[in-house]
Amino acid sequence: MAQGRHTAHNRENLLEKGMELFKQQGYHGTGLAAILQACQVSKGSFYNFFGNKENFAVEIIEHYHSIECKRWESEYAKIEGLQFQKMRIQLEKEINKFESEDDNYGCLIANLSGELGNASHAFKEAIRHSTAYVLEAIEQDFKQCQSDGSVRDDLTPKQLARLFWDSWQGALLRMKVNSSTAPLHELVDLYWNHILLPPKEK
Repeated sequence: MAQGRHTAHNRENLLEKGMELFKQQGYHGTGLAAILQACQVSKGSFYNFFGNKENFAVEIIEHYHSIECKRWESEYAKIEGLQFQKMRIQLEKEINKFESEDDNYGCLIANLSGELGNASHAFKEAIRHSTAYVLEAIEQDFKQCQSDGSVRDDLTPKQLARLFWDSWQGALLRMKVNSSTAPLHELVDLYWNHILLPPKEK
């Protein structure tokens, strides 16, 4: 039993270290030697855990998705008010989190989507699964916003979710290029003050 806990702990540590390396340097910019050194693990142990670097990256995507969703849901549950207001507050908290990072690493899934979008089937499936989960959550949020009249209803919740998500991904890229969270602030202001509002409230 102790050996099982130790193995699980080592695997978790490898995923955490790898996640930070990929956020800072990207997949292609992170060599196996750097991973082994940061994790203080032998090549044999690494291959025993993951098989290869690609499998390692896929598990990191899944690990990142899991912890970020839990964090988001935990923080979101503490916010009071209408769904439309809660969404904006949570997004602004997310932007503040990016501002606390010296180098604006942004979202790992977004970064790897651009870097690995045309890579192997395993990469694509991991990224698609994570994106589909987030899109479904945003769609349900907009559906609730439409039901209380705070969001326009001439577009479906799915259309609004995809439109916002694609815009958010573009703003994340601009944040990295400009080393500034201004694109994210501008995006949220534009959507919550104009694009999402019912016609009578614009």
